[in-house]
Amino acid sequence: MNEKVAAFVPFVDFLGAALGSATEVALHDLTDPSHSIVKIVNGHVSGRAVGAPATAFSLKMAEQLERSEDCFVSDYVSTTADGRPLQSSSFFIRDGAKVVGILCVNIDPQPFRTLEDGLKAFMEAYRHGGSEEFRDTNLEAVRAAYRASSVETLSIGGAETGVAEQVRSLLGALGKTSSELDQAGRIDIIRRLEAAGTFLIKGAAADVASELHVSVPSVYRYLQQVRRQG
Repeated sequence: MNEKVAAFVPFVDFLGAALGSATEVALHDLTDPSHSIVKIVNGHVSGRAVGAPATAFSLKMAEQLERSEDCFVSDYVSTTADGRPLQSSSFFIRDGAKVVGILCVNIDPQPFRTLEDGLKAFMEAYRHGGSEEFRDTNLEAVRAAYRASSVETLSIGGAETGVAEQVRSLLGALGKTSSELDQAGRIDIIRRLEAAGTFLIKGAAADVASELHVSVPSVYRYLQQVRRQG
């Protein structure tokens, strides 16, 4: 483990105890992005454990922050492998200018949402007009919008699982299977993955090729086109 990252190990236990069981605290060592989590408390929040990979979003942020003096990003939405939204913040650990690790805090808002729903139901009982069906419909619409704003998915398995999940998610959003994509569609998928930092993950091109049912050289050719277009 990188010595700069190792210095933060005690903080993981401290933050996990201080913030409670609804808050996951994960420490990443980016010297091995495919198995970056070296310490985690309350891993039940996302379902992850030691050895899980860094997300493409985290790797992209780390790369960008090496060109700035910022040391953290707070209050963004991530999504668990089973689709639950979390409120996330990340502190970036540096060795000089290079980002070598990340301390991530992921809060499960469900307990607070349950309380919110209860309060809304209580208030609705004392208001005229508006039905329970209307209230439930609007709450679900808010939740759907919240989930849609997610910027990263926290993968349980290895890095190849996370890359595959990203490709499947993009295909799902387009409402297509890989066999239904034309070349323009495949390039669009590659463009979105590049923007998310997916190709910073070792072996990502092979995993993308497998999901899109194309060759690895084809993925690299599409990627070169995307990068030339800026």
